Formats: sequence, C-alpha cells, structure tokens
Amino acid sequence: MSSIKNFKNGEVIAPEGDKTKCFYVLVNGKIGIFKNKKMIAEFSKPGEIIGEMSLILGKPRTAEIRALADSSLLQISGELDDIIKMYPDISKKLIKTLAERLVKSTEGK
Repeated sequence: MSSIKNFKNGEVIAPEGDKTKCFYVLVNGKIGIFKNKKMIAEFSKPGEIIGEMSLILGKPRTAEIRALADSSLLQISGELDDIIKMYPDISKKLIKTLAERLVKSTEGK
C-alpha cells in the first residue's frame, strides 16, 4: 500500500487525467504541479502531501505532477477509507494540508 518511488529531474510522476488511486509524501527533492504547461504549485519541504485531491474526490487528476529535481516520494495507494484505517495519523495531516491550501488560495498567495 506504500512504497518509496524515485524520480529524475523532469520526470512526470502523474499525468493530468491519471486515475491512479494514490497520493504522495515528499521525502526529498522538489516537485511541481502543472496545469496547461504552467507551474501552479511547487513543493520542496519533506513531509508535504502531493496529489491527494484526486484520491479524496475519486476523480482523475486535474494537473500534472512532475519532478523539478531528482526526488524521492512515499507513494500511498488504495481506497481512501482503507488508507485512513491503515494510517490513522494521515487523516489529520490531510485535513491540515487542505485547510492550509484553502487559506493560501483565499488570501491570493
């Protein structure tokens, strides 16, 4: 259900439209989120959650996830309910992550 995945600089981690039921936790490196070939977000802090919206909503990815440097990610796969049961602390981290992103988007940052 979880494994470390390594990606080279420039490598696509998950394409827009991907239906894979997983999200990622940054171990090290730098990750970009791209919509219409424009970078809309960047992640470089270990522990940051990436790609969770698709899993939570049960919909295909709305943006591409790409490595901006050689990077390692913990990939967590499965159904959301099963992930929460297996990793109960992840639900608190997911809620906090979503709340922080909502605040940033409403503040225009």
